[in-house]
Amino acid sequence: MKNDLVTCRCRDYTIDGFGIAEYEGLVLFVKGLLLNEKAVVKIISHKKNLAYAIVDKILESSPYRTEPACPIAYKCGSCDLQHMNYEGQLLFKKKLVENTFRQAHLDVKIAEVTGAETPWRYRDKIQIPVRDHLFGYYRRYSNDIVEQADCLLHSEKENEIVAFLKEKLLAGGLDKQVRHLVLKEGYYSREVMVCFVTKKDIAEELGAITKELVREYPEVVSVLENIHPQENNVILAAGEKLLAGKDYITDRIGELDFRISLHSFYQINVRQTEKLYAKVRELADLKGTENVLDLYCGIGTIGLSLARNAGSLTGIEIVPEAIKNAKQNAELNGIKNASFYCSDAKENLCDYLKNKDLVIVDPPRKGLSVEVTNALLQSDVKRIIYVSCNPATLVRDLSILKERYSFDTAYPFDLFPQTTHIETVVLLSKVEKSTKKIHVDFSLEDLDLSGLKDGATYEEIKAYVKENYGFHVSNLNIAQTKEKYGIKERENYNLAKKNNIKQPRCTEEKEEAILDAFKHFNMV
Repeated sequence: MKNDLVTCRCRDYTIDGFGIAEYEGLVLFVKGLLLNEKAVVKIISHKKNLAYAIVDKILESSPYRTEPACPIAYKCGSCDLQHMNYEGQLLFKKKLVENTFRQAHLDVKIAEVTGAETPWRYRDKIQIPVRDHLFGYYRRYSNDIVEQADCLLHSEKENEIVAFLKEKLLAGGLDKQVRHLVLKEGYYSREVMVCFVTKKDIAEELGAITKELVREYPEVVSVLENIHPQENNVILAAGEKLLAGKDYITDRIGELDFRISLHSFYQINVRQTEKLYAKVRELADLKGTENVLDLYCGIGTIGLSLARNAGSLTGIEIVPEAIKNAKQNAELNGIKNASFYCSDAKENLCDYLKNKDLVIVDPPRKGLSVEVTNALLQSDVKRIIYVSCNPATLVRDLSILKERYSFDTAYPFDLFPQTTHIETVVLLSKVEKSTKKIHVDFSLEDLDLSGLKDGATYEEIKAYVKENYGFHVSNLNIAQTKEKYGIKERENYNLAKKNNIKQPRCTEEKEEAILDAFKHFNMV
């Protein structure tokens, strides 16, 4: 079956933008195939009931097909959708959100996706891996770096600076000590921050390059070194060393100015962020007296955009540098009714929720923790605005919150053109509990239980965790978590192959992700 050529027609998409087709009962996931297209495809990987394939020849082309603007679009792992024109990308993203809500049995209207005026040159932050004398992005499903002199998602200035640094680091042999180059650029201010993420402290060796950098590019107002000796997938270690200028840049969203430090989260597409925040303000519909809580507040961008129309604003964020920036940003914009606290969102949340009229949640891709959703359900908060970067965890959380909150519309925003990522905004309103009791007679024999999930394969669990949390878990991790939560497993699955061999235990982070998958598949 592998390397066979077969003819098929695309009937849907995966969340990764692969076309879904069928051939003689086999489900095909085809990279680069668009909806309704007919094509000859080459099978590159085959399992029992499914296979992965690539397009060999298009027989009937979609009107949304276009030639990728980037010459390495099919090699680099950064862009998934360059073979679709932008109209097609917006249709794909709306369908992605629609499918996610439908599969969760949530009856919600999906608004048209708010697209970008230009789908190129929008990234205000870039992180460039450096390895084996190469500077670029990783090939999909690989640790191989693909170089590109002119990435079309970067600004032209960012590409210029990366090329300059590459030349200097290679010439001095310092590239072997650099793990990443991190650049942040203010869209309106045009200020640039450059950070060398290094394996050891090479600040002295970077001195000459730093001086030449700020002389050649006066817009570079911040140069930092982040020393990160550990071999892991985390890009930044704690702390940084200032090499030149200041330890932050400034930029503007709407009418507000913001200080942005190295570790602080700041949306990478300011032009689209302004549209998203306008929708948040519209849904908030503040009258000037409301007490607002902004969870996962970052440097305060969403909350401060609401503060002038609110009675008070409280922001919670776990990153100390971000809280420092948030307080500075409130002062910078003359906002007196805002308070910010460095805390985990799930700790002491019940206290923060007291007397709040509106809560803004903008969590990372893994969504809300169980502690946060439980606290919201037990609170008296009348309205929640959920800003999500992951439709899968959004609908998971909404499926829990619907116990006490209603919602009818989801508003998608495309902050990441050429990729499969999408931001979604939903307003939730408290549904008052009824005290009226009714008596219902029913029999389990009358219920249709055929649609209930009773479990999932290891591959499905691993795929769910990878999609929603961004990391891999092993079969052993899953088996250990099953054992811990009393889920029946075949005998000796998670035992060592030899006696007296101690096996590594599943980390807390991985256990939390696997438990979330168990809940998703109704296993616990």
